Amino acid sequence: MKKYICTVRAIITETYELEDEFEISAPDEVQAGDDAVTAAENSSLDTWLQHPNAHPNMRDVVDIETDFVLEDTEEKIIEDGEPLVKK
Repeated sequence: MKKYICTVRAIITETYELEDEFEISAPDEVQAGDDAVTAAENSSLDTWLQHPNAHPNMRDVVDIETDFVLEDTEEKIIEDGEPLVKK
């Protein structure tokens, strides 16, 4: 039976939630909530990634997804009793 050397890339996606407080001036609670969401959406990604609760030792991961992609396959050939990889 032939043997193959296969390179597989693993894509691992963690989902975690962060909370932060925004001080918003607004005429009412509904507008304040809407403006707070807009302020969060307009914050730089680095702001969220540097949040203390985003640290890998602190974050509470709520979901993990994995996907695997075959990158390369090479036949392994044996010559003179020595395994070689076919290039």
